[in-house]
This record gives sequence, C-alpha cells and structure tokens, in this order.
Amino acid sequence: MYRCLFCFLAVSLVLWPAYSLAVRTKSPVDAKWMEVEGISIPVPPPEHPRLFLRSRDLEDLKRRVEHPVLKPVWEELQQLATLNKEYRMQVDAVRYLLSRDRKLGRRAIEAALDTLTNCTFSARSDITRPIGRMLVAGSVVYDWCYELLSEHEKKKFVEQFIRLAGMLECGYPPRHGGNLTGHQSEWMIMRDMLSAGVAAYDEYPEMYHHAAKRIFSGHIPARDFWYPGHAFHQGTAYAETRFSSNLYPLWIFDRLGAGNVFHPSQQFVPYHWIYVRRADGELLNAGDNESKVPKLRSLLCASYYGDGYVLSDYLITPGINGMNKLYEFLLRDPDLEPLPLTDLPLSRYFGFPYGWMVARTGWQGETVVCEMKVNIYNFNNHNHLDAGAFQIYYRGPLAMDTGLYHGTDGGYVSPHNVNYYKRTIAHNCLLVYDPDEQFVTRGYRKIEKVNDGGQRPPNGWSEPRNPEVMLTKHYKTGEVLGQSYGPDPKVPEYTYLKGDITQAYSENVEQVLRSFVFLNFDGGDVPAALVVFDKVVSANPEFKKYWLLHSEEEPVFQGNTTVVQLAKRRDWSGKLVNTTLIPEPANAEITKVGGPGKEFWVFGKNFENKPLSNPDRFEMGAWRVELSPRKASKEDLFLNVMQVTDRGNDRLLEVEKIVSEHLVGLKIAERVVLFNKDGTSTNRPVSWELTGGGTFKYLVTDLGPGNWQLWRDGRILEPVIEVGSNEGTVYFEGPAGSYELRR
Repeated sequence: MYRCLFCFLAVSLVLWPAYSLAVRTKSPVDAKWMEVEGISIPVPPPEHPRLFLRSRDLEDLKRRVEHPVLKPVWEELQQLATLNKEYRMQVDAVRYLLSRDRKLGRRAIEAALDTLTNCTFSARSDITRPIGRMLVAGSVVYDWCYELLSEHEKKKFVEQFIRLAGMLECGYPPRHGGNLTGHQSEWMIMRDMLSAGVAAYDEYPEMYHHAAKRIFSGHIPARDFWYPGHAFHQGTAYAETRFSSNLYPLWIFDRLGAGNVFHPSQQFVPYHWIYVRRADGELLNAGDNESKVPKLRSLLCASYYGDGYVLSDYLITPGINGMNKLYEFLLRDPDLEPLPLTDLPLSRYFGFPYGWMVARTGWQGETVVCEMKVNIYNFNNHNHLDAGAFQIYYRGPLAMDTGLYHGTDGGYVSPHNVNYYKRTIAHNCLLVYDPDEQFVTRGYRKIEKVNDGGQRPPNGWSEPRNPEVMLTKHYKTGEVLGQSYGPDPKVPEYTYLKGDITQAYSENVEQVLRSFVFLNFDGGDVPAALVVFDKVVSANPEFKKYWLLHSEEEPVFQGNTTVVQLAKRRDWSGKLVNTTLIPEPANAEITKVGGPGKEFWVFGKNFENKPLSNPDRFEMGAWRVELSPRKASKEDLFLNVMQVTDRGNDRLLEVEKIVSEHLVGLKIAERVVLFNKDGTSTNRPVSWELTGGGTFKYLVTDLGPGNWQLWRDGRILEPVIEVGSNEGTVYFEGPAGSYELRR
C-alpha cells in the first residue's frame, strides 16, 4: 500500500509546476551511467582532478584567485594554512593545481599521508564529523595531486580511506541509519565517503559504489520527498549540518557530468529561512535550535541555482567558518548578484509534508513576522511535537517557542529536552490533559517521560528510515484543510491557514481543529493581528483543555485581555495584547505559569535548564498563559485575537465578537473574520449581520469548494464567487448589513 503511495508521490514530483526557476546546471552533462546492484549511478570520468572540479574548471580556478569577491577568501585560506595542517595540505593541493609546482604537490601528499596515518579520534559524541573532514581532506590531495602519486602511496591512501570510513557512525560499507534523519543523513556518506570514492575510483571502485548506491537509492529519494515543501524539517540550527550536506553530492555529481541529481525544488528550501528572518537578523526558533545563521547552506544553494534572493538573505548575516572556506572558494558564484527581497510576496505557504504558513508586514525595518504550523507529518529527531503552533515577532519575541537545547541539564538526551523542550507544552499549542496518560516511548528510554497533556511522540519517537515508513499512520500528525492569502498576492491583507491536527494527539482526543488568520493593517499603531480559532473535542469531558501562549516577560491580565510587554533589554520594544472572545468571561479561566523556579513547569515539576555561557544569546521564555474553560465539557471552542503593537502604546483596535446561527467570528477595526461554528467545511448557506457605518472587509472561511452567491439585505451582490478546493475562503468589501452566502 505505502509503496504504491510513494510511487504516486514520486510521479507527482516529476510533474512539479513549471513556474519553478530554471535549474542552472554548472557543468556539461556528459557522464556515462552504470548499474550497481540494480541502482543506476554515474561513472567517474577517467581523469584527474574530478572531485569538486575538473581540468576544464582550472581556468576558472585561476580567475577565482583574483576575483574581488573571492580574493579575500583565498587570502584567508592561506592564512588558515599556517595554523592547521589539515587546512595546509588542502591549500597546497590548490596551489599545485594553479602552479603545477611539484614541490607543493609533494608537500601536500606527504603531509596528507602522515596526517591520515597518524590521526586518532576520541569516542566522544559526533566524532564522525571530524573523521569525515579528514577523509575529505585526504581525498582532495589524492585527486588533485594524483599524477605525483606512486603506486605505493596510492595503496597507503586507500588503506587510510578504508580505515577512516570504517570509523564513521554509518559503518563501512554503510549499513546503519536511515535516509531522512540522523547523523547518517549528513556528510558521512554524501560528502565524506563519496569524496574518497570519487578520488580513488580507479584503484578502489568499491567505496564509490557503496556511497553512490546509498545516495541514489536512499538519500536522493528521501530528499525529493520533502523538497517540494520548500522548507527543512529539523529546525534552523541543524539545517547547516543536514541541508548543506545535501549540496555536496549536488556539486560533486554535477562536476562529474551527471547534472542535477536532485529534484529542482531543492532550490527553494532556503526560502523558509528568508521568510522567518526577523528584523534583528536572527531567525524564528524552530526545532532543536542554537545557531540561527544561514551559513554555507544558503550560499552553495544560491550559487548552484543562480538564485539572487537566497544570496540576498545570506548577505544579511554573511560568514563561512574556516573548515568550509575551501568550498566557498571553489563553488561560490562570484558573479551572482543579489535580488531585492522586497520583490517577494509577504506571505508564503510551505506545503506537503509540512503545512506551514509565514506572514510578514514587510521586508525592511521593524516588521511583524508570524509563523503558523499544521505539521502534516512529524519527522522526529530534532523535530518538535508542535502541530498547531504559532510564533509572533515584532520588536522582540512576543509569542515564542521556549526552552533550551544545550545547557546545564544536558543536550539531546536530557530531562529538559525530553520532557519540556521537545514537547507540546513548550509551544503555543493546545493541551488536553488526561491525568492517567502515560508517555512510553522507544526513544530516549533512559529518561522518565512525564505527562504534559500534549501530542504523542510519533511511533514512540522512533525515527523513520525512509519516506515509505514516513507515510504510515505513525508519523501523520495533521491535514491542511485550507490555506490562502490576498487579495493582493504580493501584499496580502489577510493570510489564512487551517488544519486538522487530531492525529497529532493520542486517543484521549477525538478532534482538534485550528484556524489562523493573520491580518496586515499596513502600519499604524497596530500593524498586525493574529486570530486563532480552535475546536477541541476530548474523549472524556473531564480532560482539561489548555490554550497556551508563551512569552519572555510576565503577562498581565485585564479581564479577558492578556498583555505581554517586552522589557528594554536587547532593545526589544514590542507588545502583544490578546483578547479572549471564547470561552466567555464567566467560563474562562486564565492563569499564568512561570517566573523563577517555574520557567519550564510541567504539571508539578520544573525541568530547569540554563545556558552554559553567554545567556543573553538565548531566548528561552519564562512565562506562559494557560487558558481553560471552567466548565467541564467534551467539546470546547477557543477564539483569541492577538494585536501587535509597541511597548507603551494603549491605542488598540476595538474587538467585537460576532455570532450567528452557524458562524462565529469578530470585527476588528474595518476587518470582519468569520468561521463555521462546528469547525468543519460547509456547503449550506451561511448568514450574519453587522451594524454600524463605514465599509468593511469580510473574510468568510470554512466554505466548501465550488461556486457561491453573495447576498446583502435580500439582494444578490455577486452571482458567482468561486471558492478553490484548497482555500475555503471568500474575501470581499462592503458596508454593514445582513449578509448571506448561498450555493
């Protein structure tokens, strides 16, 4: 069953829409292909150099030394070569290609053989990364100085390649780990082993066969599965190790003459970082997060595809670390010009397998950035249990992801990580608390798991090895029911996303529907607002439901209004004001949790964690709002409106609830937003009434696909309004009155 579904998906990827930008293949496509155990892989050409560059690329290499963009990079590489033997032997290999000075070539060879033969590594975590870099460094020298090698030296190099490859976490031949997540989905096969295999192919073809076979049978299909979503599933920090590693086989196989071996939608993965970039240059938190700067991953992608927008985003916070400087020198397109991000639409949807939406109020200055998530699938590993989460940034983090990845409590496998940081309770999500629920998982077995009332760990936190496993019910967490923005697609007045996230929870939840509407007010005292409408049905009416809002600062309550005002530290000056319309005030229990000793509180226990250094670098949160209905009920609705403004500003927009027979919603300023009361899509007529003067802009959601008619005060206004199957919305402008939408 799932094999057929995956085949269907593979076909759909081939038919990806034609509006994708043209792929700029960097090298002539002239490779020959062969089959190894039924897998088709390109044959390395019978020449040297062939790793990262060919003889036909040497003139360009000489140009790079003097190019004004890359000359400083070349000078920095030479400086690094004076400090580190691993850098020096690679730089000497470049110098040899440029000059054909045999002394330089021999010096590189002797240094490489000595380093590879005598290098040892500790048993610490992630040690395969430096092992892999050493493997690549030796491969570069072997390939680029090939004509100077004796047969004895070739044999010694190959022996060391095999020794180092055997020390990698994947094993040699590679047999461990999956293709979607985990360390095996990083460099060790796609760069390290592949590089050695390409370099020594003539003398020892087995390593190339093993690496290329794994890449073409596993890694490439796995990435082509998620590339069309135009985002990355393991958070902003791990994008550097996980997405940049995808770009090495892209370039290596291209230089071998195979062309682009990935689906071309790979180009658009960095667009998620473009959209979640804040005015301060950082990115919104996502997944296990520490470093947020889009380093080599964006630069190599921009250079291969000739994408000036991705380059522009990289140039906001440029900088490549020393161990990757060689690849910047070799592969960066120095002639690529940045394109203005202001050309891009302010909202963007990130589709299957994600179901995410990001809306902004602008690209320059202090803009509002709002992220809304459904999570169609959850990949585990560094992915969090955050289906239905939202974040808002304006002059500081207003509604945020909370917790800390590495700290005094440990890292990936720590009580804080497993019981708070990764869990639903650390995000702006919904909880359904069954006091008897137990979170028993196959992953993180040594850590006791507490009950946070949140979402289930997919498949017991066991990671999916490949897309076929991913597409099983175990990892399915949501379904997008509607998404749209407009009416101007470049500067939309509204951005809408709705999802069914019932599958993210265990059997204690029968239904969870969440709708987001982001309203762009085009400046003023309140530049934007986020409306969130929820329907939650629990298996037992006694299970308490919680609507969560996380913040850095302590919230203040004023009736049904919650105010989060940022302090002056870090130059933050934003403010968020949330108005709770449902539950009604008499049925709304609004409390705050947090402060010293309760920053990471999970129903009776604080999972304390602190940064190991530089605490001002981290945004961990310290407070959360918990909104719950006072009256026990199997089914509950939540309707909240969050206005974004500046600290100290009290000139807010008036919010008024609207209720009709089938609809519920609100009026805020001149905007009206309406939802179907039962949370489902409807084909029946819906009506509402609005009084007052002036002109309003109406957004009606939860409409079934097809043609609708708009009536006001008993007269037809629009005989045909088409509602798309993926949208579910109608947006129009008009005065107050009695309105009806009919099929």
